[in-house]
Amino acid sequence: MALQTIKSKNFERVTIRLDGNTMNMITERVRQQWQDLDRLLVQFLVSHSIRTEVMYSGSAGISNYAPIMLPELTRRELVNLVEYS
Repeated sequence: MALQTIKSKNFERVTIRLDGNTMNMITERVRQQWQDLDRLLVQFLVSHSIRTEVMYSGSAGISNYAPIMLPELTRRELVNLVEYS
């Protein structure tokens, strides 16, 4: 919801930080919310050239979940997946 209200012209990047616990809490409702976020981030990229980065710990297994949670961004290769320790 907060992303939909941003009006700043200096907004360049969205960084999402995940940990292993995040991946354990995925329900159908949560998955749908992630896909809604995915569509919004694609719109930001197209209209404002805003980059998306997902930071994850090695245990989060985001490489398995990214196509499910952010299908359009991963299909278009528009999301940067970054592992942190």
